[in-house]
Amino acid sequence: MNIKSDDLVLEIGSGHNPKTRSDVLCDKLPEDDTERGGKIVLDRPFVAADGQYLPFADKSFDYVICCQVLEHADDPSLFISELMRVGKAGFIEVPTEVGEKLYGWEYHKWLFSRDGSGKLMIKRKTKKGQFGQLFHQLYLKDSDYAKFHDGNYNLFMVQYDWSGKIDYEIIESENDLIDLDNITNVNVLLERKDQIVISGSVKRVIPAWLRRWIKGAMVKGQGRNRRKLEDIKGIIVCPSCKSELIWEKESIICNICDRKYSIRNGIPFFLIK
Repeated sequence: MNIKSDDLVLEIGSGHNPKTRSDVLCDKLPEDDTERGGKIVLDRPFVAADGQYLPFADKSFDYVICCQVLEHADDPSLFISELMRVGKAGFIEVPTEVGEKLYGWEYHKWLFSRDGSGKLMIKRKTKKGQFGQLFHQLYLKDSDYAKFHDGNYNLFMVQYDWSGKIDYEIIESENDLIDLDNITNVNVLLERKDQIVISGSVKRVIPAWLRRWIKGAMVKGQGRNRRKLEDIKGIIVCPSCKSELIWEKESIICNICDRKYSIRNGIPFFLIK
């Protein structure tokens, strides 16, 4: 991720494992852990919102992180347009078509790949994964397979840096995004080495609770948790009409489109029903 030291960073779909560098967190379902691997983290300014209707002013963030979220979207084009609207640059991570077919997350709606130019290719997922929980359990129980997975992360995850514009295409064809019978395509897939975040071996050695504690300590050490929700109200707008908002004790009001958003347990909920 090409983040500068003074960049204001938004993370969408931050869930239970936000990046240490993220200044502002956004997640659609903070009260529902069904589609995440743990309890939501709320250690920084946090808003509940749909990535397709973000409650932030145009270009209000220098960098936007979006990991393991776009595959859940109803409309990826709308989601991507919002990323480009609120951010100047960013990073997207999604499962590859290969990873989706092996692991088969039932709540994912889209398949992803990148073509030879690096363009993000997106196709609606129409079939369930073929292997059920087999590869999930192999990763957890077979250290040799886990080592293979971690050493070939690019086979299972697409990582896409962007600046200014996200180059993508929605594919309507019934064919696979990548033809694995074509040896050239296979070699390109094997040779591509994108960014790798924290390695799986470290994840397996260090317990989840300890990783969370370390990340929390790092956030505090950087002083980023000193920014409060009050500090970012100036860049928060109505997710529907993008107008300024009126903040009250338990609700937020848009006088332009006559919408009212709730505040629950200190979290503003900007969800459009």
